Amino acid sequence: MTPHNISRRTFLKYCGSVAAALGLSQTMIPQIAQALTSDSRPPVLWLHFSECTGCSESFLRAADPDVAAILLDVLNVTYHETIQVACGEKAEYNRDQTVLNHAGEFICIAEGSIPTADNGVYGMVGGRTMLDIAQSVIPHAKHTIAYGTCAAFGGLAAAAPNPTGAKGVKDAIGVDTINITGCPPHPINLVALVTSYLLNNQMPALRSDGRPTFCHGQTIHSSCTVPHGCMEGYNCKGPRSYNNCHKTLYNQESWCVQAEHQCIGCAEPNFWDAHAPFYNPMWASMFHTYRKDAIAHEEQTTASCNRCHGSDIFEEEESHQDDPRRFQQAMHREHEINLASNRSCANCHSDAPGGTYAPIDD
Repeated sequence: MTPHNISRRTFLKYCGSVAAALGLSQTMIPQIAQALTSDSRPPVLWLHFSECTGCSESFLRAADPDVAAILLDVLNVTYHETIQVACGEKAEYNRDQTVLNHAGEFICIAEGSIPTADNGVYGMVGGRTMLDIAQSVIPHAKHTIAYGTCAAFGGLAAAAPNPTGAKGVKDAIGVDTINITGCPPHPINLVALVTSYLLNNQMPALRSDGRPTFCHGQTIHSSCTVPHGCMEGYNCKGPRSYNNCHKTLYNQESWCVQAEHQCIGCAEPNFWDAHAPFYNPMWASMFHTYRKDAIAHEEQTTASCNRCHGSDIFEEEESHQDDPRRFQQAMHREHEINLASNRSCANCHSDAPGGTYAPIDD
């Protein structure tokens, strides 16, 4: 690590983070360090398809340690359109030679979905369709890692009405993929996956949808680390989102819910369509303790329960809540209020538009 100005202590600390991501004992740190610096690492082709490059950007901007300095060496990347020095025919030559000389040996990392409509004409790189490039490279890889929700399941590009016919890599090419999902995925999950492969000469255990269990085996809600209280009542998708971002913080600092934002389930298949709407004007008043400039909900007292439960359930003078946010959460859970629609709202709020089950217009 000396050529990259990475201290031994920093590198071993990072190896400890990889061990933690894999659920391994810290006694495995020496083996992990050896695996990540071995000369026997397989070459990696990193292909870009229909994407925003956010997966690469989050990977390159990881701060522990500097990914640009050592992690690309760890992965032995021979082709990556965003950062490679070579361009044009030279870059394509490097890619094609890796396929030719290391067929059945190299690892392919795919970022982004693949447009398939009209023979893939809606996605082009160097005069070739992304579909054609994928078909000429991916079947020759020993393993293909679909990095990010777009590559794994189609993501944003595949959301309705999907005019380009965008598909995840497996659906587009017909090969099995190892899917590390998220929008973007956490960088350490990719390094941990490759490390597990180097340690065991095989990929780690996968779920039925191709996602590794070490990072996608549990729901976020099962062990959420949010410091401000559960946001399940605010349309948080944590109870049905399988990811480890709450355990492996971005740059060891934070993650979405810790930053006072509900989980939108970005690691899940079809989340753009299935989980919409992500935001709703109605929520601003309910997040008044999170957002200081929001207007507090007008019914912050237990006296509002009298409307349905009788006029003398609570005394008016005792009805004000010291923690109205907690009261709202409890009320929504108790009455199974779905904040994506007006379900139950009309029971108490006669002016709720469209009736009890009408979708809220965002």
